[in-house]
Amino acid sequence: MDSHKPEAVPATGMSDPDRPRVRGVVLAGGRSTRFGDADKAVATFEGRPLVASVVDAVAAATEEPPLLSVATDDQAERLRNALDGRDVEPVRDDPSLSGPLAGLAAAAAATDAQWLFACACDMPLVSPEGIDALRTRLAETDASGACVDAVVPVVDDYDQPLHALYRRSALDDALDHLAPGDALLTLLDGLAVERVAGDADDDAGAALAEATTNVNTREELAALRERDPTR
Repeated sequence: MDSHKPEAVPATGMSDPDRPRVRGVVLAGGRSTRFGDADKAVATFEGRPLVASVVDAVAAATEEPPLLSVATDDQAERLRNALDGRDVEPVRDDPSLSGPLAGLAAAAAATDAQWLFACACDMPLVSPEGIDALRTRLAETDASGACVDAVVPVVDDYDQPLHALYRRSALDDALDHLAPGDALLTLLDGLAVERVAGDADDDAGAALAEATTNVNTREELAALRERDPTR
């Protein structure tokens, strides 16, 4: 097992006391039905399980060990083994909701952090730079006097709610009005959303466009590896 640990990230204000405290949550409770009979979260990319790549990036860009949302205790144990000692706090998906919403609800109940950064475990290109691009936009919005509940990238004209910042209190309120079977995008309807162009012609836009790449099938993972043979 690769024992890679997250490296220090050049400071862009992530430890600035004037910035709101952010807790990361890696959503890992899915069943990987499109990935065949294997567990997608522990498939390898760049020598590490997908879930480990994501946890490393989130840990480097937020203030506390990431929350890891899971559906079962067995899943939590399997992922802990794949994480090889990385510091995470597993939380059980909220049974009153489904899909990513269940993980978000569990995370919101497990921390008192003002903000959550949420992403999926099948996004191996999540990076500290992409996360900090959202944190920078949040800081700019706060400085302008505007109040937002979420900061969400938009890539190819689609919202990317699985690589986004959420105000925990607003997330709690919005989730209270959702029901089992509601889609993740429904959540955004109840929030004041600041959208960030993920295809902007700058470093932040490039980081976000890359970071929101997800893997649903073995073929998609193979294609991602082929983009750079060293991976």
